[in-house]
Amino acid sequence: MNTAWKTDNYKFVGKAFDFHYANRMNKLSVIMGTRTSNSIDYELTGSGGYGEMQLYENDTLNKGTMKRGFKTIITPQEYSNTIDIGLKQAKVDKSGECRKVGTRLAESAAMTVYMHGIRCFGNAFDDEYLGGDEKAWAAADHPIASIRSEGRKFIADPDAGTYSNLITDSLSVSAITKAQTMANRFVTPDGMPFLCDMDTLLVSPELEAMAKKICGDDARLDPESSNHSANPVYGMKYIVLGGGNDGFSAKQWAVCDRRLMKELFNIVYITKPTVYQTELDNPLLDRYTGYADFGVGWGDARQIIFSNPA
Repeated sequence: MNTAWKTDNYKFVGKAFDFHYANRMNKLSVIMGTRTSNSIDYELTGSGGYGEMQLYENDTLNKGTMKRGFKTIITPQEYSNTIDIGLKQAKVDKSGECRKVGTRLAESAAMTVYMHGIRCFGNAFDDEYLGGDEKAWAAADHPIASIRSEGRKFIADPDAGTYSNLITDSLSVSAITKAQTMANRFVTPDGMPFLCDMDTLLVSPELEAMAKKICGDDARLDPESSNHSANPVYGMKYIVLGGGNDGFSAKQWAVCDRRLMKELFNIVYITKPTVYQTELDNPLLDRYTGYADFGVGWGDARQIIFSNPA
């Protein structure tokens, strides 16, 4: 039997898959970087450096030492979905049916990656989900630096101190500016100022209306001010991070530096989501498998401040 119809199908399925996947991931791509790896796992490192330079005098060179943060081991895992298209389905409405298969497989792949991403935010307050510093992403006692490594694990330096990226304030202009001030006092593992711009507000679906009042086009004036003073966070962008039972709960929110987030909060792909056409002995069936091999994780916590109101 002639199976050329299967070749024609793939043009529709593959194109629909690629377009729909890219479109779905646009939302998270603002704050989430991507890495590609050919290894079984990936080491995502946080900030670190050599500190401030010392005065050069008497022809003596000053030997620097590396002050490190922590690293998180991300281990990608495989995910797949398989769909069959019958000859009759393709002949009755070939282009329409095949586009639907490509779109739906792309939706499955995109939402799989997307849900893993927003679950990082929903789990940020949970001590069962720890980063490389052995703390939840949102914690009041993140160690500032590590003192040594044991195998692939970095051990916290107790003398370096700790920092908090967790508050409990309800969303408001004053709470946002409080978080921004906190971030500007952070230091890197080598004692340098942690230069950041907390330019993006992340909110639950329930807080979207408040985010619009604070950040929207008509938010030049502070919505909390009785004398109509200027809004100090006017122009801040916001992203809703929640859907179904995942992501932020009703009162939770965060502010972050979107540039640093893309460096320190990553999807690690061994294989980016794609669709494969499978050869079958049955000439009346055309099989497509959506497949992805990825993991998600964060390497530092300074670039984001979370709020978890009671």
